[in-house]
Amino acid sequence: MVSAIHTALSGLTAYAKQMEVSAHNVANVNTDEFKKSRTEFVEADAGGVLPVVQKDNSAGPAVLKDTAQGPVQVELSNVDLGEEAVSQIIAQRGFEANLRTLKTADAMLGAILDIKK
Repeated sequence: MVSAIHTALSGLTAYAKQMEVSAHNVANVNTDEFKKSRTEFVEADAGGVLPVVQKDNSAGPAVLKDTAQGPVQVELSNVDLGEEAVSQIIAQRGFEANLRTLKTADAMLGAILDIKK
């Protein structure tokens, strides 16, 4: 029972980190030369999951911008808002699923404690 709670809590933490990383990417969508990050999940030794954040160094689109020195080629952000929307939906649903697991494990533990009264 306790391991189910631990696993669900690690899932909550992992999906919260995924949402945090995606929100950071979206906030910087218009920042020149910004490189997005991705959250990958790896299995934890004691059960559960660990979020690992990795930078995506792929190039963003290049455009010409007018400056005082004339046109200059600038690399834009490599953030794709479509990908970020999907990432946020996955994070939301994963968070909700782990929250339901936590509530169920808590209710089961409560039922066991009620039996002992």
